[in-house]
Amino acid sequence: MNTQTDVSGSGEIILREACTSWWALWPRVFFGLLGLALAGWGLLRQDQPGYAVAAFGALMFLWFVGGALARRRAMSVKLTDRYLVLQTGLVSRHTSTVMLNRVESLDVDQNLWQRMAGYGTLTIRGTGSEDLRLAGIADPVGFQADARKAINAASQ
Repeated sequence: MNTQTDVSGSGEIILREACTSWWALWPRVFFGLLGLALAGWGLLRQDQPGYAVAAFGALMFLWFVGGALARRRAMSVKLTDRYLVLQTGLVSRHTSTVMLNRVESLDVDQNLWQRMAGYGTLTIRGTGSEDLRLAGIADPVGFQADARKAINAASQ
């Protein structure tokens, strides 16, 4: 998602934000929808075993779709005009920040399915910092291109 917003009066501009792609979470969503179908089928039976199947299907739906939503919210990356900021975690939070002038390389890894679905793994290597590996990120090639533009603008 492309944005141009000022970060709370700090003078930094968010150029782009990204999170985990729904395509990277498709098995969880599939099993969640399967649970929803089981719940519907169990309710249509209107007997004791049917209600048990419906309860199991509802729990299955909540477990898998809730897990997919939590996983999607647990990782975000922001590209500002000065930094790359990766935040991971829901309950406990880990934030990694790399200055744009310290980025050595931006690598994108995608297999055939990931290329067709538009997601992949973006690895950011910075001088003197840990590698930031963003697995399942939506549009990694577009994010890489925007990051290169921001790096070039920051170095001038």
